[in-house]
Amino acid sequence: MHTTVKAVLYTSKVLKNGEHPILLRLTRDRRQLKIGLGISCHLDEWDAKTNRPKRKHDLYHEIKRAIDKAEHDAEKAILDFENNDKPYTLESLKAKLGKVQTRETVLGYFDHWVARLRGSDRLGYADIFHATKKSLMAYRGDKDFSFSDVNNAFLTRWEEYHLQRGTKPNAFFVYLRTFKTLINYARKEEVVAEEYDPYKGINFAKYRRIQTTRRAISKAELQRIKDLNLVDNPAQAQARRYFLFSFYCRGINFVDMAYLRWKDFRDERIFYSRRKTKENFNVNVLAPAQEILDYYREQASASPSPYIFPILSDFHQTEQQRDYRVQKVLRQTNSSLKELATLAEVDTPLTTYVARHSFATVLKQSGVPIAQISEMMGHDSEATTRIYLKGFDNDVLDMASQALL
Repeated sequence: MHTTVKAVLYTSKVLKNGEHPILLRLTRDRRQLKIGLGISCHLDEWDAKTNRPKRKHDLYHEIKRAIDKAEHDAEKAILDFENNDKPYTLESLKAKLGKVQTRETVLGYFDHWVARLRGSDRLGYADIFHATKKSLMAYRGDKDFSFSDVNNAFLTRWEEYHLQRGTKPNAFFVYLRTFKTLINYARKEEVVAEEYDPYKGINFAKYRRIQTTRRAISKAELQRIKDLNLVDNPAQAQARRYFLFSFYCRGINFVDMAYLRWKDFRDERIFYSRRKTKENFNVNVLAPAQEILDYYREQASASPSPYIFPILSDFHQTEQQRDYRVQKVLRQTNSSLKELATLAEVDTPLTTYVARHSFATVLKQSGVPIAQISEMMGHDSEATTRIYLKGFDNDVLDMASQALL
C-alpha cells in the first residue's frame, strides 16, 4: 500500500508562544507516524484546506517553502523505496529521512524573531537582534547557514573575525549574548534539539572583566557644563536640558524621557513606566529638573503638546514612526553633547547615557549604598549596578590609600 504524506497542525500540543507544532504525518496500512518540522503556527492562522498557513501570516512564504520541502523530501524517499522494490516501514522511512531540516536557517530565524519583537513594540531589543544578524552576515559573506553549522569552533572564528577588524570586545559581547539568546529560543520552540548547545565551553568571564572607558563625569565637570553661556546655540542648550533632566531624575533613559507626557507630572513627581523593562517609576522632581519643566511648560503654552519634551508629537502615529523619531533626536542630541564637552573642557565623550552613569557614580561617591542606587535605577540586581559603578576614579582611590600612612 502506498504511503501518504501530509502536513498537519498538531493542536493537541501548545508551545510556550501559544502556537501549535506543524508535523509531517506519514500514513501507511492505517498506521500513522508523525515527524516534527521544528516550525509552528497559531490555529487562527492555519488553513486546514491547504494544510499551509493562511496568506495573512507574516511568515507565510517561509513556512510554505519549509513544508513543501519536507513533503518533497519524504515523497522522494518513498519513491526510492518503491521504485527499487525495497520493503520499508514508517520507522525505516523516518530513519531514511533523518532529522527533517526546515525553514530554520539561522538568518531566517533571526528575521522571525526581529519581526516578533517589533510586533510586540520591543523595538530596541529587535534592533539588537538585527545588528547581531548583520554581524553574522559579515562573517559569513552574506550566506545563510543552518544551526548544525554552529559549534564551538564557529563561535571562536566569528569572534576572531570581528576582533581582527577592530570590533570592540564589548560590542562583540553583545552579539555573542544575543546569539545565545536566539539559540535558547530555538531550543524552547523545538527548532533544535534540547541538548544542542554550541556555547558549551565558551567563557563569558573574559568579557565581563573588560574595563570600559569611564562614562561618568564629576559634579565639578557637571557644574562647568551648567555654567556655559549657550544663548547663541539653541541646539546645545536643548541637549544640555535633556542631559540635566536625566541626571536630576535618577538617570532616566532618553527614550523614556521622550515618551513623558504632561499628565505624567503631578504633585511634584514624575510617574512613568520604563519601556525596556515595563517597571513603574515614581520620581521626585528636584529643583533643577523643575526649572527645566517650567521652561517646557512655557513653550507648550505657545504650541500645545501632550508630550513634555519636543521630541514626539501627535504626528507620530505608529510605534515605528515614534522609534525612528526618538533615534533621530537622540543622535542629534549626542552630537551636541560632544560639542558641549569640548566647550566645558570635559574629557569624557558626552552622551545621554553619561547622565545615567554620572547619576549613579555621584551617589556612590556620596556614600549612598549600592542597593539603594540599584533600586533607583530599576536594575534587576546589584550586579548590574556594579557594572555602572566599576571602580572609583583613581584620585578617589589615591585619597583612600592615604589611610595607610
